[in-house]
Amino acid sequence: MPHDPFTEDQLLKAWLVSRGRCECCGKTLTNDNRGRESGKGSWEAHKAKGRDMPVILCTGEPESCHLNCGHNGDFQNEGVVPKQHKARRYEDF
Repeated sequence: MPHDPFTEDQLLKAWLVSRGRCECCGKTLTNDNRGRESGKGSWEAHKAKGRDMPVILCTGEPESCHLNCGHNGDFQNEGVVPKQHKARRYEDF
């Protein structure tokens, strides 16, 4: 499922800034479940236009923000700016 190449440093900073929550719905995530499509706290890092760091989005149902916010409901969409994400930057952390 991972589709955007990020460094471990970028992922760690994004994870810390998100405080372990989905940046669209606010669901609590589990760091160990990065890149999983399902399971408690599963999530994916997503590229967002206008941001200098990844967006952290849940992948589990029922929200599945990676699909619904990050790709507007269709993985065929290249990737869009998540509808509700917080515009955080590294400097905000």
